[in-house]
Formats: sequence, C-alpha cells, structure tokens
Amino acid sequence: MAVTKLAKNKVRPIDWYEYYFHDPIRSEGLFWAFCPLASFSVAQQGMVSRTRKTGQKMGLEKGSTSLGPLSAFSSIVRENQPLSPFTWLQIGGPTRYFIEPNDESQLVAVVQACAGSGIPMRILGGGANLLVREAGFDGATISLTSPAFSQMKHVENTIVCNAGAKLSHLIAFSVGAGLGGLEHLVGIPGTVGGALYGNAGTDEGDIGQVVLSAKLLTKEGRVVEATGQQLAFSHRVSSLDELVILDATFQLERGEVRGLTKREQTFWILKRSKQPSFPERAAVAFVDPDGYKAAELLQQSGFNGASEGAVRLSSTYPNFLIAAAGATSTQVLTLLERVREGVADRTGVQLQFHLQIW
Repeated sequence: MAVTKLAKNKVRPIDWYEYYFHDPIRSEGLFWAFCPLASFSVAQQGMVSRTRKTGQKMGLEKGSTSLGPLSAFSSIVRENQPLSPFTWLQIGGPTRYFIEPNDESQLVAVVQACAGSGIPMRILGGGANLLVREAGFDGATISLTSPAFSQMKHVENTIVCNAGAKLSHLIAFSVGAGLGGLEHLVGIPGTVGGALYGNAGTDEGDIGQVVLSAKLLTKEGRVVEATGQQLAFSHRVSSLDELVILDATFQLERGEVRGLTKREQTFWILKRSKQPSFPERAAVAFVDPDGYKAAELLQQSGFNGASEGAVRLSSTYPNFLIAAAGATSTQVLTLLERVREGVADRTGVQLQFHLQIW
C-alpha cells in the first residue's frame, strides 16, 4: 500500500476511499473514516483543517478599518474575508467579520460582544450545503476550526463529541471504540453540528435517533443543555435551532470492531454507487422528501442535465449541482427554483433546497 508523509516519522495509508473527493479539504473526511483511529491523535485529525485555514490566509490583506466592538478579539478576527473559498460551490462575496475562536470560552465572549453590539452572526460549518450571495454577509461569520471544537471522548456506551468535528471522524471514532449506531451515516459530508441541525440520515435511520443530549449556545451567549423532551427530530429537521451546537452525547450499542468496520464499508460502497465522483465545485441540490428520492423525481420530471448559465444538474446523478467557472448565486437560485416548480407541477411533490442561502 502506498504511503505519504504526515509529519516527521509519521505515515498515513492511502487507499481508494481518499479519492472520493478531489481536494484535500474534502478527501480527509473519507480518509479518516477507514483508517484505524488509534493511530491518530485529535491534534493530527485537525491538521487538514489548520492547513486549510493557513492557506486561505495567504495573499489576503487585513482590513484597515476599526474592529469597533470586536477590537478585543483582533487576533482572531479578519475583516472583509471572502467566503467563497469556504464553500463547496466556491460562490459568494465577503463577510464583514470572519472570526475563529480558539476555545469555547472565547466563543462565548465573541457571541456576547456581537449580541451586545447588534452585529448579526452566522456559524460556518463545512460549507458543503452553503450558498453565499455575491453581496456577502454584513455581519460576523464564526468558524469553529480550532481543535478545541473537535474533541471526542467515550464513556461506556456513550460518546460526547464537539459539534465542530467532522461527521466522518465521529463515525471512525465510534467504530474504533466498538460502538455501533452511526456507521450507516458514512459518506455524508460536513460537521457533526451540521448533521445534528439537519438531522442527517439515510434509509437506515437518522442521527437524531441516537442523541441523548446536546449543549447549545444561544444568540445572547448563554450555554444551555437540551435533553429528553427538549430534543425533537423529524425528517431532516431538528429542534437544535440555537446559534451554536457546542456538543452532543450519543447513546450507542456495544459491538465488535471488525464487524462494525465491515458494516461501515458496506454502507460506504452502497453510498458510493449512488453518487458521482465529485468535480471540484459540487453540492447536493434538494433534500430527499419523506418517502421519495429527489434524484428519482428529477429524473422522472426530465430535469437531469438542466442548466442555467455556468450551473447545471448532473445528467447521471441529477440531485447534484455542479458549478463551472463564472457561476453565480443568481444562476444557482434561478435554476433550483425553476426545477422545483417544474417537479411540483409534474409530480405534486414540493422539493426543499438542500442549500442554506446566505
């Protein structure tokens, strides 16, 4: 098996799963899903995210205007940061403030400062389902890329995981710990927080089915706990609608590592057979309606390959949106709205955008 250097005297195996996505930001999710977790520390798991962050700082000039109410956080704030590099579609304008807190206490302080000054806030996850308009966002975009927001630990049959961790990392961690219940989610991109917010799932079940509790941060900067009846999950929807999901506790079932690994690999093969090798700029277009497959509805309605400017739906996998050079948010929204209306007219099913629109 070929190897590539991770750090001095450290190597990592490279197998075909790594090539699911065509850039290091995306491929790391599937790489971690199938490598022995015990071989890597949490710090190593954060290497790709930190590399990404550093790379995106290169060539960017820091804003010259005053940070005003955020001046106390100057070391972690950038002004007028373009958001397109942080999204899979690579479309969109800048955010007024781009903030990368180092830990939870700093995050709380930032949120309180923004709330006290009336600065709108949004949380940036993995960018897999995010479309930013060219006008950008006139507020504070908070990115939880610090390793402090990606910690995981397991106690008996439970795992506590910070919401900034990659979902694929959590799956690998649970399988490596001999805990089953998440492996059917393999291949779903993004962070644990994003998966919880949208109750990510497959035909085998949703992530919400194994959530015991969640710790949240309100838009005022208060940390609250949600348990029992405060937790509500339905088809691609959850009650976890506060500003930030900080962490969640998952109740899983004890299993044998080898068997769980084979189960995870089987789900991955099935998942891979139903979606393309992603080009550089792609995203899922619509949420699967309850009881339907969006791809089948699009195919039946004749929208596979539909296009608008530099944006199109895949001809083979029509629920995947592909953006070429020159693509704009207006083109994306025009195409998706036209397709959604057409599917509703022809099938009676109202599709929901998978993309979050900023």
